[in-house]
Amino acid sequence: MIDPILETELRLLSLQVESWKKLHGFVTYALDKAKPIVSVEQENQFTEIRGILLQESEHVFEELDLVEALSAKAMNVLQRATSIRGVRELSVDETRRLEMDWNAVFTKIGVVQGQLKARKKELSSRTSFAESLARIFGQRTAGG
Repeated sequence: MIDPILETELRLLSLQVESWKKLHGFVTYALDKAKPIVSVEQENQFTEIRGILLQESEHVFEELDLVEALSAKAMNVLQRATSIRGVRELSVDETRRLEMDWNAVFTKIGVVQGQLKARKKELSSRTSFAESLARIFGQRTAGG
């Protein structure tokens, strides 16, 4: 049996995880002073990912009852990471806070995603077991 709510939650979280990973890639690039100057295309991609997170995070957190746990930290990350150039100019303390808040959000959504996958697997195995029992008892009834 497939639980449509569980499937929707997993899809929402998968998209969140991917967006947070992309944002991290841009932040990591920005913090590496040896990297070349940021291009307009990179800034546009960064802005796109940031926009997706600004629009979708609150909705996803609400759907999964994670607003209290993650909303403030997610907003801290998104407010500090205004652009790739802006990230390059952060102080050491601001950079540390950005990385800690990003890690807190990413870790929590990863843990919740793992819990949902475990629930999906449990539901799937329970359904398979029930179907097997039905077949066994159905065959015995038909044969008896």
